[in-house]
Amino acid sequence: MEFNNGAVLEALRLALHRQIPWHKRPAIFTALRSQGLIQIVDQKPPPSTRYLPPLQIATLTVKGQSEINRIEASSHVSGWLDDDYFATFLAQVAFA
Repeated sequence: MEFNNGAVLEALRLALHRQIPWHKRPAIFTALRSQGLIQIVDQKPPPSTRYLPPLQIATLTVKGQSEINRIEASSHVSGWLDDDYFATFLAQVAFA
């Protein structure tokens, strides 16, 4: 499955703001988790709710935060939004 830079940036921003419960995750979250960019944590319910179990949510890792910065820094390049994310990610790793 291929994702463009814009989709990855949006998914990382959603994880940054803790807006996605893991059981409702889009497919891109599984790919980002395998890259080590997001992780799953338990979010405890408020004390006023007695019987709700903790909710698993996606959050950013340190690597994910640096990846947001890297993608945003390259946003001035023409066509960056539509570029294949994993191709550009692998090119950076291979040629760095």
